[in-house]
Amino acid sequence: MFWIEAKPTAVIALFVFTIAYALAAIIFCLAATLSRRSVAKDLKAIVPVSLTTPLGVILGLLIAFLASRVWTDFDRAREYVGQEVGALRETVLLADSLPQEVSTSVRQAVRRHLHFIGSEEWSAMARQEASLQHSVAVGLREALTAVLSFVPTEANQKLAQERAVVAIERALEARRNRVRLSQVEIAPIQWVVVVVLAVLILVTIAFVHIASRLAMLITMFIFSTAVAVCLILLPVYDRPFGTGGIVIRPTVLRDVMPD
Repeated sequence: MFWIEAKPTAVIALFVFTIAYALAAIIFCLAATLSRRSVAKDLKAIVPVSLTTPLGVILGLLIAFLASRVWTDFDRAREYVGQEVGALRETVLLADSLPQEVSTSVRQAVRRHLHFIGSEEWSAMARQEASLQHSVAVGLREALTAVLSFVPTEANQKLAQERAVVAIERALEARRNRVRLSQVEIAPIQWVVVVVLAVLILVTIAFVHIASRLAMLITMFIFSTAVAVCLILLPVYDRPFGTGGIVIRPTVLRDVMPD
């Protein structure tokens, strides 16, 4: 689903509705063909409560579970970015209390880190290619080295040095969480299960209303629309650092850039 999740929200919605209505149309045509045969009487005997209700409950629970996880991940993504922004701002502010040479080095290191995020890391996260093993936060490591490179002679410098180290460590931790979260997505098998359950319910609806094509058409249309509306939420929010749907942009990090 990576290719569709990389599209704008309108395209995702169009794709989901198209698939939902296409499946309903195929099943409707098959059921309409079977309605002319003797097997239609046996299919009509299916009781809705025996299949449609339990399948609907299972599908509803699965969609609710996936939606809850997707929205939680999106909120966590915003939280991690906010933590990183706050930690970097604190680092820059505390650097003003350090010697001029150290302060300049810290600002330059933070600037390099922000440039790396905007030019390389964010796009790598969008492609799910960002990795902590192959992508090192060189700027933050340089900032940490600069902060620890001098021996404070005053109490305020010692306090600023300690707090700056803690702030840089918080920024590193927030970045690690951000990169890890960029690799999380709804697994293909989960999409398969959702589609299979929806198809089974459509088939059951078609069998129950096989004697009345109008009732079959209306019921299948309503169910397909409801499922499509719910499913749109999943790919739209699934990749908070992606390029499509509702995503988090790196603009908030650019605001931290020291003058």
